[in-house]
Amino acid sequence: MANVEIITFTKIKEIIGKKKFYFETNSIEELLESFFEKYGEVLKEEILDSNGNLKKHYRIIVNGRNINILDGFQTKLNDGDMVALMPAIAGGN
Repeated sequence: MANVEIITFTKIKEIIGKKKFYFETNSIEELLESFFEKYGEVLKEEILDSNGNLKKHYRIIVNGRNINILDGFQTKLNDGDMVALMPAIAGGN
């Protein structure tokens, strides 16, 4: 198991009750399954759509890289990795 740093934002932080903590897991998929088991359907419904995909307004970032450019939910994690569960960032002028 990899010991990874988890950082949460906005609604996810409210549901989990922590902004920053450490968690042991091997992949993003395993991390999410553990979180859904621990924090319930409210978290699952907040971040996943009806097809089980990450909702468009959320991002999962591993060491500064979106999991969409890695291996998606199958992204493997290593000791010391940082995983951020966050809303998509939009900007204007």
